[in-house]
Amino acid sequence: MNAQPARWIVVTAFALLVSTACIFLARWQLNRLNGRNDVNRVITSNYDQPANALTRTLRPGQPLDPRTTWRAVTVQGTYDQADELLVRKRSLNESTGYWVLTPLDTTSGRIWAVRGWIKAGADARTPSLAPAPPSGRVSVTGHLRDLERTTETQGLPDRQIQTISPSVINSSTSGSAYQAWLQVTDEDPTSTTTPTRLPNPDVSSGPHLGYVVQWVAFALLIWVGWWIMVRRTDTEPSEIQSSP
Repeated sequence: MNAQPARWIVVTAFALLVSTACIFLARWQLNRLNGRNDVNRVITSNYDQPANALTRTLRPGQPLDPRTTWRAVTVQGTYDQADELLVRKRSLNESTGYWVLTPLDTTSGRIWAVRGWIKAGADARTPSLAPAPPSGRVSVTGHLRDLERTTETQGLPDRQIQTISPSVINSSTSGSAYQAWLQVTDEDPTSTTTPTRLPNPDVSSGPHLGYVVQWVAFALLIWVGWWIMVRRTDTEPSEIQSSP
């Protein structure tokens, strides 16, 4: 059997396999782009709306509707600093630190609030000192955020958690809890010092469109290379015959 056709079968099959993989990855990135754009539309629709009372937006024990994520709400209650937790490995401006997660007890139930960010201390397991929350009754304005996935991590320092998960939210014995957390933007009255407030949400499209273009380009380049090899192979016999 002539080795030339067999070689081209292998080369063509390889080009087909690799280009198909590139197109698959391009479609995957396109789906991620569409998903991110859907999330961004919810954020931009909800974030700048006037704040409603928490009880008009969500009830204790009720799962947060994804369409309500980032909705601005106001609520009155009392912070329970004794149950305060620190959420590990949270970055701000390329610095590693912690979210300060403090429960706010209201007449309708407990909602956990991220009052802001503090930097790490001497090492990644040691936080800097978190400013105390306002004492007494306080009016809090913030944005509703959905709970995170539970991450089982052993050996964490006392009062440190990995994620704001349902197991954390529902671990308290102080009554019913809201199944969401509040990203605080304002408190009245406010403390003299507060943790650094979390920034506004990122509503950019991210790198996904660039990745789509990249994978499509790779798929095309595979076939450009294949065509160049075909043309070179077609010219090889004539060059050999014309040689003395």
